Amino acid sequence: MNRFRIIFLFSFCIVLASCADNRWEADTSQVSYDANVLRLDRDIFSGEFQNPREKMDKVAAKYGDFASIYSGEIMQVGAIDNPMTAELLGRFSSDPTWVELQAQIEKQFPDLSNQSRELESAFKRYSILFDADTLPKLVAYNSGFNIGIYPTPNWLGIGLEWYAGTDYPLIKRLPPDLFPQYKRDKFKPGYLVPNALKGWLLMRFQDEISEESLLGRMVFSGKILYITSVLMEEESDARLLNYTPEQYQWCTDESFSIWRNLVERDLLFDTDAMEINKWMNDGPFTPGMPPESPGGVGNWIGLEMVKAYMDKNENTNLVELMANKNNREFLKYYKPVK
Repeated sequence: MNRFRIIFLFSFCIVLASCADNRWEADTSQVSYDANVLRLDRDIFSGEFQNPREKMDKVAAKYGDFASIYSGEIMQVGAIDNPMTAELLGRFSSDPTWVELQAQIEKQFPDLSNQSRELESAFKRYSILFDADTLPKLVAYNSGFNIGIYPTPNWLGIGLEWYAGTDYPLIKRLPPDLFPQYKRDKFKPGYLVPNALKGWLLMRFQDEISEESLLGRMVFSGKILYITSVLMEEESDARLLNYTPEQYQWCTDESFSIWRNLVERDLLFDTDAMEINKWMNDGPFTPGMPPESPGGVGNWIGLEMVKAYMDKNENTNLVELMANKNNREFLKYYKPVK
């Protein structure tokens, strides 16, 4: 091979690598967005106001329509302007169990500056890559384990108790029928940002599910996970899936067996809700798979499908990815090997 050809090939490889590296480059310097996370949990549990009605008036003035969302939909105790609502939230914020939980939240999250920076970066990238000018205000709350993530077009609510740690006295007293060990194992602070972002994206694109089949659900989940990975540039796929590194490695090692299971049982186009949920919902493992499998393996497959598709379609942007309703097209690119 002559010297000119070597130099040409080397330069060509550099160009390809540069194109791959810059695919999701986004200049966010001109995006104006404040991702400061408001602390509704502190305002609810604050002892500053002795009169519950006075406290609720202050909360309503500060949080606007999210105060109504919190009281009516997250806590389900009534409208924010109902005097009984103030009384019920007053009881909640003075109950020893939930006061103990709030103390754990304060211990784990004395501030949310790191989470704010990560979410700000992600949403600014979203603004550029999706040409969007509406980004949510961020608010953290304590719901007593009612709802972990509550997204709306204008708000992204985060239940801090779901990320306050996996080993503290109160969590050990939670009823195991409602909070089995596999759920408690996921109360990790590191899952807060990816789960919050995924939750908002799921709300934003909820009308984009193209078909109610297992394949349709897997591809849609894969799209959401892939977009989240682009917005959170340095996040691992394992954490996006709420998997341990060992669980993620198991999926990688068993990819051919997982796929063979799906194909041989003719499940890809199954529309039975129970069968779909077995593959997509969380659990101690995925039903029909070995007990060492993580729950929701269908989400992992969906992400792998979308990654394979995007690797082969380098000119496809994220808007086009989400707009592609041909789920069978994603099958062409995903070929796990033995």
